[in-house]
Amino acid sequence: MRKEPPRGEEVAIAAPDCYCGRLARLQTSWTESNPLRRFFVCPKSERGEKGCGFFVWVDIEMPPRERALMAWLLRTKREFEDQIGRARAREKKLWIALFVSWAFVFMIWFGSVV
Repeated sequence: MRKEPPRGEEVAIAAPDCYCGRLARLQTSWTESNPLRRFFVCPKSERGEKGCGFFVWVDIEMPPRERALMAWLLRTKREFEDQIGRARAREKKLWIALFVSWAFVFMIWFGSVV
């Protein structure tokens, strides 16, 4: 095995070679069934290719209570991110409405002065 650190994270585990001979890539699961659990996967799979099918968990499975808590935290995080996205879209519409209203006020103000 080569001892190059995986991209994106530093871990004390040497990355294994996948079945096609490349250095496996470390990823983190964001699913509710395996929240924040790390695993190695074939690097070809990141470019939309199927890869060689290499997959191995790095972390041990969480106990049910901790897994449920992490799943709840991830769901809550996604909900907050959705709320932020909707708030930003609303803010953009309000800025446009403000600009249009001020443009209308200036047209009326300067139109009546001339």
